[in-house]
Order: sequence, then structure tokens, then C-alpha cells
Amino acid sequence: MKQIQYSKPTISLDEEEYKEIRAVLESGWVSIGKHVEELENEFKRRYNVKHAIACSCCTQGLVIALKAAGWRNKRIAVPAFTWPSTIFAIESNIGNVPLFCDIDAETWLIDLATLDDESYDVVLAVDTFGNQAEVDTDKPVIYDAAHGFDLEKLGHRGVAEVVSFSFTKVVTASEGGMILTNHDDIAKTAYELRRLSSRMEEINAIIALSSINKYKANRDIKNDIIEGYKKGLDFNYTLQRIPECTNNSVFSILLNNSYARDAAVTELNSNGIEVKTYYEPMVEGLVNTDQIYSRIISLPMYDEIVPEVDRICELMNRSVHNSADTNTAKSENGTGAELPGKAYLMESGYLMKYLRRETKVK
Repeated sequence: MKQIQYSKPTISLDEEEYKEIRAVLESGWVSIGKHVEELENEFKRRYNVKHAIACSCCTQGLVIALKAAGWRNKRIAVPAFTWPSTIFAIESNIGNVPLFCDIDAETWLIDLATLDDESYDVVLAVDTFGNQAEVDTDKPVIYDAAHGFDLEKLGHRGVAEVVSFSFTKVVTASEGGMILTNHDDIAKTAYELRRLSSRMEEINAIIALSSINKYKANRDIKNDIIEGYKKGLDFNYTLQRIPECTNNSVFSILLNNSYARDAAVTELNSNGIEVKTYYEPMVEGLVNTDQIYSRIISLPMYDEIVPEVDRICELMNRSVHNSADTNTAKSENGTGAELPGKAYLMESGYLMKYLRRETKVK
């Protein structure tokens, strides 16, 4: 059986780019050289941002951004619907604790409106699946823009933003990140911390520049795949609402209930098609986060998927309709979520307990 993985990087280097990689290896200057500088300048030009600091990965870029912004001993409002790396960055800076809060039921972005303004000091917002976040607060904000390449306001939100170039993103370096800021003091510290702990390799910069050059063509392919899914899926589902803009980094839908979602996952996996059901909440008990996680499915979306879209839709349709027939007598009330607006201020070191599954707030 043919196996279809959920994500594959679209890396297509030409002969000249391979020559540049060979020249890097032969030169002995393998990190923070002319190609990294070219990549940083590309971001400064493209987004009209004052400072662009390339680093080894987005996670380390977030660690550096928080440290450079002086975020220590802070209560940091952060969505529970996020990748654990976001929390790693918080806890990697002394004394910080995450204040997990709920997300908007339609946009899946952080919802500060339900929080007491005195309960948090700063905000770490997330561009969920490439949906541009815009936080309305007078408090300092850093944006986890891992999925944020090409967003309209990129480079001009909060005190800093950090973009990912991992293999799952719309622009890839195979691995890498970019810290963006218009604050000279933050940039000065970030440059030094990058030098000490997160140097981007020249080869990664070459791949990233190549990926940027091909971004529009790859974006068109992704959009065609999305339209194929929308046309082929013949059951009721909910899409993420986009209040400002998106780069369609991820295509996720909400099925009517968890039974239908789980049936679809099982059907696709048994036919060799990998899908995702992220993000698993960092805590349980937040009504929107729990409801979305219980119903979400993310479908593969890269060039090799084009000829597979019809088959994926056929499998999805069959599984969802069969699930509806099987579970007509059942009701779906989420996962036991509590009242909306509840938030959890965690103790320091929560992430490792979460990863080891030693604890989960309910």
C-alpha cells in the first residue's frame, strides 16, 4: 500500500544552488555568512522591518526573543491550543509561568477578552495555522509567527515576532527561524544570543532563499488542493474564520463531532494516509479549545497530494457518512469542558510534566 505522509518539504534546488552549497562546504565558513545575511536582508526588504535575525530554529528564536525583551518572572498569557515549543520558550526564561487561556471558537486565535487584565503581565500570541493574530492590549506582546510567513502585518506587530522555516512550513530551510523586531535594544541582545546559541547554517539559508523564490508557485498549488478538498467533501464541516488574512499554511476542518473525526482518521490511516489532529491542548477544561481539538482534522497539502485529493475526499466522505449512521443516537458535548473564559496559571516546569503525561489540568 502506498504511504502518504502528512507533510513533505518542497525543496527543489537548481544547479547553481547546489554549487553554492558545495562552495560553502569547501570554504569552511558554514554559518552566519553571506547567505544568512542575504536571507536577513530579504526579510528586511520584504516586510520593511528594521531587524531580521536568522537563527537555527523557531523554538530557539522564541527563547531568544523572550530573553532579549526582558521577559523574566512574568505571567505570560498564551493559548492552550498551540505546539509545545511555545511553552518551552516561556519556561526557558527564568521565573516565567504560562497562563493558559482559551481561543476564539471561530478563528482559533487567542482570546484575551475573557481574562482579567490584572491576571497577566505580557502576551505570547500565535498565528494559528497561518491565520494572522492581532492582539488588542496595552501590554507587551510577542508573536509566535511560526506559520506567519507572508502575513500582511508581519514585522509590525508587538515587540518581536518569530517565523519558522521547518520542513512543515510554507517556506522552508529544512530547519531554521527568523526573529523580527523594530526595537534596537531587543535586536542588539538577540544578535548576541543568536551568536552564542542559535547560529543559522549557510546551507539552510541557501535552501530558504530558494524556497522564498518558489513561494508563489507553491502557494498556488496549496490553494488548488484546498479548493479540491472543498469541492470533494460532501458533508457538513466548519472552516477556520479568517478575520484579517491567512497564508493557508495548514488546511484544517472541524467535523460535527468527535465520532466522525475519529472515524475519518481511522479510515485514512488504514488506507496509508497520514493526517493530524493537532493541537492537543496544553490543558483541559477550556471550552473552545477542547471542542475544537475533539473535532479537528488536518489534511495533507503539498505538491504530491494533487493526484490524491479525490481519493482522500472519497475516504473522508465514506467514513463520515458511516459514522453518522452509526452514531445517530449519540450526542456530542465536547470533552467535559468547563465554563468559557476559565484560565490556568501553571507552576514553573509544567511543560516537562505535560510531555511526560504526568499531569493534565482538568
